[in-house]
Amino acid sequence: MSLTAWIRRARTPEPVPVRREIAVFEPADLFDIEIKDNPETNPVLCCTGDSAGAAAFNALWLKRIASSGRYAAAVSVRGQGGTPAADGGPEARAHDVVQAAVTVPRQTVLIGHGEGAAWAALAAGRYPAAGLVLVSPQRFPKQLPKPVGEPPILLVVSESETQSKEVQAVADEYGITPLTFAGAPDDVFKGAPAEGLLDAVLSWLDAQKR
Repeated sequence: MSLTAWIRRARTPEPVPVRREIAVFEPADLFDIEIKDNPETNPVLCCTGDSAGAAAFNALWLKRIASSGRYAAAVSVRGQGGTPAADGGPEARAHDVVQAAVTVPRQTVLIGHGEGAAWAALAAGRYPAAGLVLVSPQRFPKQLPKPVGEPPILLVVSESETQSKEVQAVADEYGITPLTFAGAPDDVFKGAPAEGLLDAVLSWLDAQKR
């Protein structure tokens, strides 16, 4: 870390505390199938730039992640869902993600969608994530902290986003090639595109043994 970055971090005031809404779905919550929490896999914590916050992941994502034997959680950052609004920009929302991550059992994988991908990336500069998954990233800061512990990173975008300057900038920042999914950027929470996206993310996590 450069001296300038360290001074900036050290002088950044602590964000106004908020009571965060966190949705959790564990393998034991799946009454229709018998799956146990696999202690050899890392939990997953999701966040999104959508105003619904954690609720956006309830219908599909959390159950699918839990069905893979993983503890699944999603957080509403300040101003989303049931989390009260409070002062603070991207850094404060990244703080919310970090504070949620430390409540999750075991070292967690961070998944961020849309603007939430930027918050997850910032959070990974403070929290030693087991992995970092960035889905259709938006409003990425020009300067990102180096992820603590150098976790594996997956960038997933819709086919229509592959040529965008923002996606290219994120790919160049981390030195990775984006994985694409069928559909539009808004198709990540429902329907066949979301199912395909989740299959790809879970397969990648299994391949990383995360």
